[in-house]
Amino acid sequence: MAYRAELDEQTYLIDVQDTGGRFTVGINGETRTVDSRRIGSRTYSLLIDGRSHVADVACDGDQYTVSISGQVYKLRLADERRYRAVELGHPEEEVGGRREIRAQIPGKVVEVLVRVGDQVTRDQGVMTIEAMKMENEIKAPATGEVQEILVQPGQAVEAGALLAVIAA
Repeated sequence: MAYRAELDEQTYLIDVQDTGGRFTVGINGETRTVDSRRIGSRTYSLLIDGRSHVADVACDGDQYTVSISGQVYKLRLADERRYRAVELGHPEEEVGGRREIRAQIPGKVVEVLVRVGDQVTRDQGVMTIEAMKMENEIKAPATGEVQEILVQPGQAVEAGALLAVIAA
């Protein structure tokens, strides 16, 4: 899948191919082999060309903050199709693409209201999370199909944890 990343006023073209649990990642034509394992709600263990790294990844829409070895990188990452459509002036809600739903604060998943494959509309409830003794309904950011649900009722989540993915 093709992506564009903007970091420090530079644009990088990224192509990611899943090769059976590992990834071949092309960055502006330079290819790397990456083995990635999630070791926390937003922490990943990465083996890149044989070198080990731990990355903390926070996401807010297309904006990512990645911390690796004390360095913090803030970047915008979008799939190629979505990136081009927004550049051409189409509103983001009409563009479609992958939309991640993340926990805004730590809490406990009370109920998951949808299943993988369900069609949802923008602002439809996807799940309920209890935080600070209050139940909060987490809503779909866009109309689309539920592709992934990464939590289950009773599970504790940290702020920034990836909860679900919707393909708009």
